[in-house]
Parts: sequence; C-alpha cells; structure tokens
Amino acid sequence: MNEDQILNRIRRRALLPRRCHLVKGIGDDCAIYRPPGSPEDLVFTTDLLLEDVHFRRTTHSPADIGWKAAARGLSDIAAMGAEPRFCLLSLAVSEDVDQGWIDRFFRGFFALIRSHRTPLAGGDLARAAKIACDILICGALPRGTALLRSGARPGDSIYVSGVLGGSALGLASLRGRALRRHLRPQPRLALGRFLREKLGATAAIDLSDGLSTDLHRLCRESRVCAVLDAPIPVFPGAALEQALHGGEDYELLFTVPPQTQVPARFHGLPLTRIGAIRRGARGKVTFFGLPAPPLGYDHFR
Repeated sequence: MNEDQILNRIRRRALLPRRCHLVKGIGDDCAIYRPPGSPEDLVFTTDLLLEDVHFRRTTHSPADIGWKAAARGLSDIAAMGAEPRFCLLSLAVSEDVDQGWIDRFFRGFFALIRSHRTPLAGGDLARAAKIACDILICGALPRGTALLRSGARPGDSIYVSGVLGGSALGLASLRGRALRRHLRPQPRLALGRFLREKLGATAAIDLSDGLSTDLHRLCRESRVCAVLDAPIPVFPGAALEQALHGGEDYELLFTVPPQTQVPARFHGLPLTRIGAIRRGARGKVTFFGLPAPPLGYDHFR
C-alpha cells in the first residue's frame, strides 16, 4: 500500500461526529476548527521530521534541522491562506546529542518562527534511538475563507510559485544555491494570504512531496483531472524529473478562475501558469498529452 491508500483507510474510520465544531478533518493541509460564535476559523497542522528520513546529520547542521522543522509546519499554514498564531514542538534526541546541539537546533528553529511572529507555546522532550521532532502549528483566518484542496473547478488555471526541483538538486549535489534551498526552505505565508485575500484562488496545496504527487492529491480532492500544457519553471541546473517529482520545494500550487489576472511576480517570486483543470478521471494528471503519474516522495512505496 502507498501513503494515500493508508490515509484513505484511516479517513473512512475517522468520521466527524454531528454537531462537531471541526469543519474540515483529514484530507487537507490543515484541519479546520470553528469556535462557536467566532468570526475566525482556527487551522491546525502537525508534521514529523525524522533523522535519516527527512534529514541526515552529515548534511544538515543542528540549526538547519530546527529551521526545517518549523518550515514544514508553516508551509501547511501558508497553503490554507492562514496566519500562524502559535506552535508546539516535541523533540526526541539520541544519547550522543549534547546541550550544544540542542541550543543550535533551537537557534535555527526560533530564527524562522520569530520571523513569522509564531511563538512557541510548549511541547515535549524525550530520548530516542534517533533524532525526531513533531511540530504542531495553530493558525487563523476569517470564517469560511480557508483555501482547500477540494475547491478546484473545470476551467480553472493551474499556477505554481517559484522554481521547482531546487531541493532535489541540492540533496543530490550537496552544493551551491540548490543545497541552500534544500537546507533552508522558505514557507510562502505572505503569498498564501495574497491568494486568499486578493486573487480569489479556488484551491491550493504546498509542494512538499513533488508536483506530480501533490497535484494528483489536489485533483482527487476536487474530483477533477489536470492538464499540464505549459513549461514548468525549473530551478537552474535541475532536471525536469526533479521539478516534476522532487519533493521539499515548499512552493504553493494553486488554481484560479480562468479570467483571473495573476501577476507575473509576487514580491519578486515568480507565479507561473502551468496548465488547467479539466473534467475527467479523478486525480489524473497529464503533461503535454502524456500521463504524469504521482512519482513524488512516498514513505510507504
């Protein structure tokens, strides 16, 4: 079984009870909780970061690991168009990790969360065979305005921010700008709010597991298919395969109605049309007429 199949089995059992203030559960970048009488919805995400799965100590400094732990959660908040309010962090470290390593980890962690005004409100510490951490972030946005994966409609244009494949290239080459991109991803929080507030985006998802996989997930939730009929913006030096299937770019993939005027750049960040949403087999993606199966990162493949 792959990751999506496992999640779908869990999702069928995790039905939301009636009169529950959760308005969105499994199936999006964040769960959505609506406090009674509040003008805001709260969004919650949690994300694991595991040694020798998401990072290696030979390539990632402690500060890089802390930064990346924060970036993964903040990117999910960005995909909903929300503003982060606070975070919780659980950290387990191995016996060979000393206080200096922990201090450097939190130096990187705090550098990113403080730049986005996201206070650390608590968490947990433990010993383990390998380093592992789990971040939980709470965000907020006006009631009923969250960007969901399920909002794309036939005729919508598909856009992506930035250039893709840089993180995959950085992991493969371990040098240059690409390595920096891999070690210090930038969550697109300001862009997410712009998509919700100004652009009227219909759906969004962050690119954590690769364009082919994450677009497939968006299309499945929206019950549509996607046609990629324009060049994908590729990070300098990266291969097209890395741009299509490489993970951890943490850019935003989003859809807008076809008449929407999307600026070429947002605060210097390119916004590129790469295709369109169509009626058809749920979740199917084609690239210039050829099938583009979801070949991004999958923990269980």
